[in-house]
Amino acid sequence: MRKPSRRKCKVCSAWFIPAYANIRWCSPEHGTIYALELRAKEKVKAEAKRIKAQHEADKAGRKRRKERLAELRPTGHYKAQAQQAFNAYIRARDADLPCISCGETNPPDLHVGQWDCGHFKTVGANPELRFEERNAHKQCKSCNAGAGKYTAKEAKVAQQYEAGLVVRYGQDYVDWLNGPHEMTNYRREDYIRIRDEYRAKLKSMKQEEAA
Repeated sequence: MRKPSRRKCKVCSAWFIPAYANIRWCSPEHGTIYALELRAKEKVKAEAKRIKAQHEADKAGRKRRKERLAELRPTGHYKAQAQQAFNAYIRARDADLPCISCGETNPPDLHVGQWDCGHFKTVGANPELRFEERNAHKQCKSCNAGAGKYTAKEAKVAQQYEAGLVVRYGQDYVDWLNGPHEMTNYRREDYIRIRDEYRAKLKSMKQEEAA
């Protein structure tokens, strides 16, 4: 018959020869202590499991509420978010360039970081070019404030914008912008997609610059 192997007591670490294969303690007193320790550990595990389940339930609840809120929000909310994300990307893309219209790098009315994203073809008259990157560039506030209007000053700003595009990209570029474009019919999901796309592009750009 095989001789029982020695074991270390789970309580005092003393070596002993167990009477049975499932014994992990060297004395009845230590057996009681070990049982209490196991029970305490099980309580801790059960509480941790309960907390985790509650956390997951709360997370799922927040997700459902967020999805419900998203359904209730009007399409205009996502349109504004998409435009904001697009404009932020354009400003970051052109960060090292001057104003596309007047060529200034530090105009008098500029506060730190407060450049605009100016559209050559305005979003009111040409909504199909609202999210066209070739139609949007960094612009100082005074120039952007005059875009698309009809006074002599605003007409001059528009001419300067077009001249800036020709210098920067060439006449073919401007001819394309001035040409006909397919009309778009953006829906809620389109605005969400555009918003997420430009948020991701801006994040990627910032990561590349930081690397």
